[in-house]
Amino acid sequence: MPGEDKTEKATPKKRRDAREKEGQVLQSNEVVTAVSILGTFSALAVLSSYMFVQLTRIMQDGLEQVGNEFENEFSTFSNIFLNVIKQVVMIVLPLCAIIGLIVVITVMAQTRGLFTMKPLKPKFSKLNPLNGIKKMFSAQAAVGILKGMIELSAIIFVVYGQIESRMTEIVSLVDTEPVYAVAYIANTIFTIVMILCIIFVFVAAGDYLFQWYQFEKNLKMSKQEVKDEYKQTEGDPQIKGKIKQKQREMAQQRMMEQVPSSDVVVRNPTHYAVALKYDTETSAYMAPFVVAKGKDALALKIIEIAEKSGVYITEDRPLARELYETVEIGQEIPNSLFKAVAVVISDMFTAKGIKFEPPTQ
Repeated sequence: MPGEDKTEKATPKKRRDAREKEGQVLQSNEVVTAVSILGTFSALAVLSSYMFVQLTRIMQDGLEQVGNEFENEFSTFSNIFLNVIKQVVMIVLPLCAIIGLIVVITVMAQTRGLFTMKPLKPKFSKLNPLNGIKKMFSAQAAVGILKGMIELSAIIFVVYGQIESRMTEIVSLVDTEPVYAVAYIANTIFTIVMILCIIFVFVAAGDYLFQWYQFEKNLKMSKQEVKDEYKQTEGDPQIKGKIKQKQREMAQQRMMEQVPSSDVVVRNPTHYAVALKYDTETSAYMAPFVVAKGKDALALKIIEIAEKSGVYITEDRPLARELYETVEIGQEIPNSLFKAVAVVISDMFTAKGIKFEPPTQ
C-alpha cells in the first residue's frame, strides 16, 4: 500500500527479481577504483624493468638515426614513426591487459557474474527535475561528497608531506646522474601512490558498507508486499483450501467405490467404520487390508454403502477405533490385530455359510 513503511527484510524472491529482472546488485565503484590503482602500480613494479629496457632501446634507436641522410625523408620518417608506435604499444599492452583483467575480476566478484543492460535502459523518472533535486540532497550524494573530500585531502596531504620530507634529496638531484635521478623520482612517486592506495582501500571499505546498507534498505518490503508475494508464489489460501477440499472429495469418492468389494465392515457403532478386504487369491497368506475408513458422517456413509452392497457388518468398538487410528488405506493390518480381525473374518464366513479353507501356496 502507498505510504506503508517498509520494515520487512527482502525475501529470496525479491532479491532474485531485483538481480535478474532489474539488474540491481551490491556494488561499490570505490572498491573497483582502489583495487585498480593498487593492481596498476603493482603491475608497474613487476613490469618496470621490462618497460625501462624497451624505452631505452627506443631512445637508442632514435639517437642512432640522428645525422643520417635519407633519400626519401617522408617514407623514412613514416617508417620510424610506425616503428616507435609499435614498440610503445608492445610496452603498454601488457600493462593495459593486466589493468583490464583486474577491473573485470573486481566487477565480476561484486556482481557474481551478472551481465545485464537493464540499468542502462532509459527511464522517464530520471527526467523529473524533482527526483534530481532529491538525489542532490540524499544520503548517497552526501556520502559521495564526503568521499571526494577525503580523497582530495589525502592526495594533498600525502603529496605535500612526501615532497617536503624529501626536499633536500630532490634539490640534490641536479648534481646526480640522470638515471639515478629518474630512479629516485620513480621511487618517490611509487611511495606516494602506495600510501594513497592504502587510504583508498579504507575509503572503499567504508563505501562498500554504506552501499550494502543502502542496498538492503532499498530492497526492504512492506508487510502487504510480503503477503502479496506469498499469494503469488504459494497461491491464494482460499483457492488452495478449495483445491485441497476437492482433492479430499475425489479421494473419498475413490474410497467409497472400494467399499462394495470389501469383505467386512467393522463399526463403532456410528462414530467409526473400517472396511476390510481379505484377498487370498492375489497372494497366499496375505493379511486383510483396509480399503476404506471414516469417522462420523463418513462412517455412516460407508455403513450405508456396505448395507446396500451386502457386505458383512459387525460392531466392535475397540477394534474399529484401533483400525481407524493405526492402519492407513491400502495397508495390511498389523500383527497386534491379527487375532481380533481373524475372529471377525471367521464370523463373516460363518454368517455367509462359507467354509473357510486356509490358502495354499
